[in-house]
Amino acid sequence: MNIIAVANQKGGVGKTTTAVNLAAGIAVAGYSVCLVDCDPQANASTSVYDREQLQHTLTEVVCPRWDYSTPNRPVRLPFEPIESAIYETAQPNLDLIPSSLGLAQFDREPATVIDRLVEAVQAVTPSYDCVIVDTPPNLGLLFTAALKAANRVIIPVAAQYLPLEGVGDLLLSLEELIGRGKLSILGSLVTQFNNTLLSREARAKVEADHTLGPKLFATIITVNTKLAEAPAYHLPIYQVTPVTPGVTRAIQQFDELVGEVLQRLELPATKQTHLRGVR
Repeated sequence: MNIIAVANQKGGVGKTTTAVNLAAGIAVAGYSVCLVDCDPQANASTSVYDREQLQHTLTEVVCPRWDYSTPNRPVRLPFEPIESAIYETAQPNLDLIPSSLGLAQFDREPATVIDRLVEAVQAVTPSYDCVIVDTPPNLGLLFTAALKAANRVIIPVAAQYLPLEGVGDLLLSLEELIGRGKLSILGSLVTQFNNTLLSREARAKVEADHTLGPKLFATIITVNTKLAEAPAYHLPIYQVTPVTPGVTRAIQQFDELVGEVLQRLELPATKQTHLRGVR
């Protein structure tokens, strides 16, 4: 079971960019992948799909809904099956379970909603070689549920001033799951690197951290306008055209990251025998 959460409660660190393009890169390697968007902002969903074409999302799968058509007597609607919220993307081998703004109500629901999300994510896992979960940028109930659904986590850290700010709180939130053997850190990843002195010092701080340093990926994701522009086309970087030097550089970096991730998962660099639809 390879369910990888990409998590950092600090916004603006390239979390969703990492989740989307890592998922796409693993799909390019021939593995069947499902990208699960657990962020109400739904940026991962927008990055690979036109949200106007969505009928159901993770919200309808895990959050209670009500029919108010009968005055004073609202009727609770049944939850949608997780299968109704799975969409094929333009990237071969990559499916999406999208989010919506309605998922923000998750944190206002009883704690039993955590179990529904965990069960929903784990129910689709046997159909894929790998599941990538994009988490919300906070430490709320939805964040906890997304981590409980996963068994591995990747922590992106931006190469900026105070790169480890907030990471301590994140690691504390992971501590219980890691201690119980339910979750392990697959790796930490330096993002938004621009080869300035500040970026180099930031990476050095991550490398020196006693928890993240030993897990640090050799791959570095640099600042790249093409990565920032790709979501406007609802495409991962692998599908962006024309293939400019910026696109090529981004693809090379994510190919390197995919190679490291697959190695740590003890999977071959490519899955030559994979055919879409055959699990």
